Amino acid sequence: MPLVLGDALMKTRVFTRSQHNPIISPLDLPFPAAAVLNPGATMCGDEVVLLLRVEDHAGHSNIYVARSRNGVTDWKFESEPILRYGEKNWRYEQWGCEDPRITYLAEEKRWYITYTAYSPNGAAVALAYTEDFVRAERIGLLFSPNNKDAVLFPQKFGDRWAALHRPDAGGMEHIWSAYSPDLVHWGEPHCVLPELGGAAWDGAKVGAGPPPILTEQGWLLIYHGVKAYGGQLVYRAGVALLDKDKPHKVVARSRNWIFQAEAPYEMSGLTPNVVFPTGLLIRGDELWMYYGAADTCTCLATAKLDEILALVST
Repeated sequence: MPLVLGDALMKTRVFTRSQHNPIISPLDLPFPAAAVLNPGATMCGDEVVLLLRVEDHAGHSNIYVARSRNGVTDWKFESEPILRYGEKNWRYEQWGCEDPRITYLAEEKRWYITYTAYSPNGAAVALAYTEDFVRAERIGLLFSPNNKDAVLFPQKFGDRWAALHRPDAGGMEHIWSAYSPDLVHWGEPHCVLPELGGAAWDGAKVGAGPPPILTEQGWLLIYHGVKAYGGQLVYRAGVALLDKDKPHKVVARSRNWIFQAEAPYEMSGLTPNVVFPTGLLIRGDELWMYYGAADTCTCLATAKLDEILALVST
């Protein structure tokens, strides 16, 4: 059984919100948009690159590239999406391309993008890759509907790649793992992090946030959890450690949330009381967590890596 950590998690608020939050709002974009949210994040050269989910005024989402030298301000936006919904031959994206995560696979020498392909058939997990963030090549669906929140691990385990994803199993929404020899064919499922049910802060559903980061203690995973209050869903973030060699095994899991909606731009918006982490960078001794706030805008919070690890170290 994994170690479950309790009250010590709440003694310190480890994340500090950027004073520039929201770092990107719909009004910052060079074209009309209803929302800009849930960004994937990576470094490309000396720039921070975000892949932004941008919802248009018709309600559909495309994925756009934004770049910044400092990762906080002076963002440069591409005028056309790198992944556009509704393109010919991609019928499972008829309604949208959503919630991208980015993983650089050094063995492949390119970045891979997991995202949600949304269509009348439901929400499915899709995969694409890019070598320059100018053009992306689609691979196709990895997991059929209904499934979301997929992330790739950046290295192989033996001769196989690994991923986390969140299928909807008749209303149960747990984090599962899968393995693949080629990034196309996936199998050997394991339930990694179940929703805890009852009154737990992550009792209604859970899902992977940014791709896991390898530390000395194991794979650090920030995940979102959901609880219903009077019929309203509240999204928070927690943290877990996964085994270095068998990432479907949990070493430790936070009992309490470590980040929740508190700022006005997180508590009010298209979907109130939502913080949804999807991008994570290590910059020096800090974690930079990029997240969507209230399904409306893009924000940044930072924490010391050692402080996060102290919360989940065994």
